[in-house]
Amino acid sequence: MSSTTVLPLEDILPGLEPRLEQLVINERLPGLMVGIVIDQDLAWSQGFGTRDLATGEPADRHTLHRVASITKTLTTTAILQLRDRRLLALDDPLTGHLPEFSQARAVEGSHEQVTLRRLLTHRSGLVTETPLPTWTSSEFPSREQILAALPETEIVLPADHAFKYSNLAFGLLGEVIARISGQSYFEYVQQHILEPLGMTDSVYELTDDTRQSMAIGYSPELFRDETTPAAYVSLGGVAACGGLHSNVADLARWIAFQFRTRPQDGTADAVLAPTTLDEFHQPQYSEPDWSAAQCLGWRSLRVGNNVYHGHGGGIFGFSSQVLFSKQHRIGAIALANLWPYPMIQSVTVQILERLLGNPDPPPLSPPPAVPNTHPITRPCVPGDDDPTSLLAGLYVADPGVPVHIESRGGHLRLVLSPLWPYPLHAGGVLEPTDKALVFRVRGGRGAGELAVFESGEDRSPTRFTLGGFLYRKVMA
Repeated sequence: MSSTTVLPLEDILPGLEPRLEQLVINERLPGLMVGIVIDQDLAWSQGFGTRDLATGEPADRHTLHRVASITKTLTTTAILQLRDRRLLALDDPLTGHLPEFSQARAVEGSHEQVTLRRLLTHRSGLVTETPLPTWTSSEFPSREQILAALPETEIVLPADHAFKYSNLAFGLLGEVIARISGQSYFEYVQQHILEPLGMTDSVYELTDDTRQSMAIGYSPELFRDETTPAAYVSLGGVAACGGLHSNVADLARWIAFQFRTRPQDGTADAVLAPTTLDEFHQPQYSEPDWSAAQCLGWRSLRVGNNVYHGHGGGIFGFSSQVLFSKQHRIGAIALANLWPYPMIQSVTVQILERLLGNPDPPPLSPPPAVPNTHPITRPCVPGDDDPTSLLAGLYVADPGVPVHIESRGGHLRLVLSPLWPYPLHAGGVLEPTDKALVFRVRGGRGAGELAVFESGEDRSPTRFTLGGFLYRKVMA
């Protein structure tokens, strides 16, 4: 264990604040709201830039942002609560609580191996999204529509084969919570987590009053300095994966709860018992180089000798990250009103490293793409008259997610773009199927899923769909 001590805030703020101010300028962020948690208190917070480009008004600790996948840590908490009440077990197959899931297609793996624990740790092999329109639509499908689409929903990797991020997994966990508790997912989380912890600003559904407290979210322009206001798209039936609206004040309470070893006022212990809180942070799967590990809901990260727990989020107009050191009882929150923004995790790492005595930590590169861990059975070696020879090029998905498709070593590869290094689907290999212009992805977020290309009248590919996103070809 490290003997590192936490530096006083007055020692780091003179160097930190101007760096964050410059970051907003250099990264073309409309705004960035930052907070530092020390033990049970929000010790410092500051808004940089603006919550609304039209007014120039700065954000404060009560300004609401969409925090996207940070929601998954609350969904995990709800599952742990129900487990502690002996209403479920983490190793229960999903079909035990959601019999309709037996209709899903097991391309690889099996229904019985899709357990609650594997869903919580992204090891179930389930597809990233429901097969219905999601990120390309004005609203995600409803709970009823998602359940009706289970016969077209696929398990695409064997259980425990690889880390495969799945929003759908947490959407289905939200359905499990509702069925077991007899409450809606939103009502359950509000009553059993948000209210006991005093996170009273946080909401799943906006009202006229809470909408006034929201920052305006923006999307970047890849080839220009401008940003454009992002559409507000409801997550519908998968809100348990990312539907929370919160702020620095409430997320500070969420981090402070992670450090509690005993109840302060009788309410915290009712959220999770101390032993369950420890289990919440326990790594379940580690990366081969020990640089990171997946816990129940949380992701742990090693930076030098320091180990942090955290979760990030990205959704139309908003990027978010919470990160904390349980050992040192410190945490950092970063909320930006721009998405995609690939460096949001780096902001929190920089803050915590400075608090632990590293005065100039190097900026982290974006999270690495998951390597290919599945054997490629059919290399792609197109001939001159094959339309796949025209697939290589730059593709962009709204709201500004680029990916390069390159033909290298007999394979078509999804490669991180230096234009805006957001590793959404980069890192995979496209393996041909028996259908023209349809490829099975090996490796990365899209592992096991289908990339389906469309071509124009001249047979030149114009776009492809993958994991709920539509990528349009910009240049060859």
